[in-house]
Amino acid sequence: MTTHEIGRTINEHIFEIRYKPNAKILDHRGVWAESLSKHLELSEWLIVENRVDVHDKENKLRVFVGFSNAGCVCFTSPTATFFPDKVVKFFRFVLGFDGFINPLFVQRIGIRSKFCTSFGGSFDELRDRYASRYLVPTKELITAYEAKLIDIGGPLNFADKHGNFNTMSGPMPKDQIKEFFSQKTDFPEVGFYFDIDYWLKPNAVMEDKEIVNKISIFSREAWSKHEKIKTLILTK
Repeated sequence: MTTHEIGRTINEHIFEIRYKPNAKILDHRGVWAESLSKHLELSEWLIVENRVDVHDKENKLRVFVGFSNAGCVCFTSPTATFFPDKVVKFFRFVLGFDGFINPLFVQRIGIRSKFCTSFGGSFDELRDRYASRYLVPTKELITAYEAKLIDIGGPLNFADKHGNFNTMSGPMPKDQIKEFFSQKTDFPEVGFYFDIDYWLKPNAVMEDKEIVNKISIFSREAWSKHEKIKTLILTK
C-alpha cells in the first residue's frame, strides 16, 4: 500500500463539560479571568454576563468558564497530545478556584474533534473511494434511484467501553470545508472531512482524576479513530 495521496490535515478540537449551575462565578469573574490568563499564558480575556473567556491573540486557543459549563477550543493541534495536555492544565487549575464546586456534579462531558485531510485527486475520485470503502451504497439502491451518485457522506454513531461517539464524514470541496472550521486557513481544493464527538452524560458527581481521565481517553481515541479511517479512505 502507498500513502502518497494523504496530504496535510487541518484539525480543530472542542472540550466542553456541563455541570450543575454555579452562581458563585458571578462573584469571581475578574479574578478567574486574570488567573487563567497568567496560568495559561494567554494574553486576551473577556468577561461577559455569566462567562469568562481567555484566549491568545490569534484566537487559536480559547478557554472559558461559565455559569453552567466550561471548555476549551483549539484550532490546529500539532500532535495527538497537545490539545488534551492544554485541557488538563486548564481544567485542573479551574477545579482549584475559590468558589468553583469540587467535586463536580457533571451533566455532560465531551470532546469533539474535526479533521480535514487534503486529497491529491479529484472530488469524483474521492467520492468513489469513500463510497466503496465507508458508506457503501448497494447496486440495488443505485438501481432503485435510477440515477448517478454525485455526492455522499453521513453520520454513523457508536458506543464503546469509553463512552458514546457520533461521527460525520465525507468528501468535500473547498467551499464546503470552510463552513466546518472556525478559523481561516489554507483549505485544500478537495479533502476528506471527519468529525467525531466523544461524550458521556453521567449526571453524577465526578472526582478530579475521573474527569481528567475522560479528557485524556476521549482525545486519544478520537485522534486514533481518525487516523484509522483516514488511512482506510485515502490509502490505495
